[in-house]
Amino acid sequence: MRRRCLPICCSRHPGCTVLAAVVCLGLLAEACTDDGKKSGDLPPGPYPYDTYLAAIRDVDLLFVIDNSGSTLELQEMLRQQFTVMPHALADTAVGLPNLHIGVTSTNLGAGPYGITFCEGGGDGGRLLTGNCPNPVGVPYIVDVAPQGCEATRDATGGCSLHGCEASNCGHEPTTTLVLDSTTGCPRCRNYAGQDLEEVFSCIASLGTQGCGFEQPLEAMYKALDSETAHNRGFLRESALLAVVFIGDEDDCSSSTQELFDPSDTAVESLGPLTSFRCFEYGVTCDQPSRDLGIHTGCLPREDEQALLHPVSRYITFLSSLKDPLMLVVSAIAGPTMNGEVMVGWDEFDWLEVKVSCQGDWGTEGVPGLRLRALVEAFNPAEDMDWAFSSVCAPTYVTALEGIGQRIHQSLVAQCLPSPLQGCADPGAEHGIPGDAYAGNDQCLASCQVTDIFWRGTMQETRAEVPPCLQVCPSGPCPGNTDRTLAYAAGHPGARDPDLPVSACWHVGYSEICERANHAELVISRREAPPPRSFASTSCTLILQHELRCADGEDNDEDGLVDLEDPDCESAAE
Repeated sequence: MRRRCLPICCSRHPGCTVLAAVVCLGLLAEACTDDGKKSGDLPPGPYPYDTYLAAIRDVDLLFVIDNSGSTLELQEMLRQQFTVMPHALADTAVGLPNLHIGVTSTNLGAGPYGITFCEGGGDGGRLLTGNCPNPVGVPYIVDVAPQGCEATRDATGGCSLHGCEASNCGHEPTTTLVLDSTTGCPRCRNYAGQDLEEVFSCIASLGTQGCGFEQPLEAMYKALDSETAHNRGFLRESALLAVVFIGDEDDCSSSTQELFDPSDTAVESLGPLTSFRCFEYGVTCDQPSRDLGIHTGCLPREDEQALLHPVSRYITFLSSLKDPLMLVVSAIAGPTMNGEVMVGWDEFDWLEVKVSCQGDWGTEGVPGLRLRALVEAFNPAEDMDWAFSSVCAPTYVTALEGIGQRIHQSLVAQCLPSPLQGCADPGAEHGIPGDAYAGNDQCLASCQVTDIFWRGTMQETRAEVPPCLQVCPSGPCPGNTDRTLAYAAGHPGARDPDLPVSACWHVGYSEICERANHAELVISRREAPPPRSFASTSCTLILQHELRCADGEDNDEDGLVDLEDPDCESAAE
């Protein structure tokens, strides 16, 4: 029996990964019928799913940009349209997250062979700033909030009052305290006289003198590897990491420099010194690599005879740096067309992989099979339209907005997968009721929440988190359902140094959590959690709509049963 519905946690998560999917699969059988049709939005739970804790406001954003001879147009597109990303990242309540933004190239050279533009080790994964006047002090942009001071924001995100001084930027020693020209809010920045978009535009102007054997995956590896001393300080333990690849050819991250030997051109060996070597020794298809025509079933090679590093090397590397739920991985590259590749002759009668797209800006793209394999490992299928987008697209706005929104969602809201039993109208307690039914105006959700600190490391610890409703001013009060007796009426702030317990959970209201009738999980704490902190949550869920119209139950807890509910109008016809 084939089941086609998405697991609940994978359809909810901003980053359902290969690793997370293993956890999710156990939910699939109850979420679908045997013929693959939904049995309703969701049947009652409880259901477990992981929630990334929004306490972290740090984001490390790495761009790996192709700077070979054919990339002038795509670099220009990126520079012009980058502005949509910080707009997507910003939140009116707290402003931009604490940003580190770095740029490196795909140029790792070609070893000792003296190939033009590929001399030595190229840029070696170093973060690049060129001859730009900004940033200063370190080779990446720093734009973070001051620490140890408060700023008062209005409804539009502007700051009318703040108590920040230069000393409040001491946590980022290369920065100075400035007031944002748009919001008037204090920020610590290592650039001046330019806005963020102008600084990025300059450092992302890499030119087109890079090696034609592009190695974006290995460049990313080197850029984030602790052994690259030049980049030290860019990667923060507490930060969400986002990696964006941009290029018009597939990855050619070689495991041996012999791949670039210009003297080994015999047909029975490496063949002509072209990018076809990267395809032949880095990708496997259903047909022999040198056959002309359409190749199907093309995937990255993982065998010992491959001369490129396996993509699994980079999946493992990223997962060792960050919990997968703290990773955003995307690429703007050549579309892959369902794993199909066309092999033909170039103008010199040498074999080449034909382009899979041509853009109005003069861009072309060769299928990015290896890049896509990496991106797929960290994104659910429904997100691939922005996570892996075409380099030939008329605009990169969709991709850049998608990346920014994914990061933003991970930081600001913990959306639940469906409405909660006993809390069908979570906005009611916050003065934003969703319906007129008074019977669901109190939120008595049934959830079990477990803190997981340092997840996946030797320091991992777990602790149960009580509901805030069962925390009174004097301490825990198990069984309490009276909000007048609970500390802060059961809805403390996200960070409250006077909280009677170390942490408690409650259900808040968020505009972006539409699937759960705007319910988000909020964990209030006395102090910030350590890095790699998550909450494992199990809640009893209800349907979002009255889709079971003949069971005599109020499935969505809106006071209307079966055909009384407008949701069942089609069933009554």
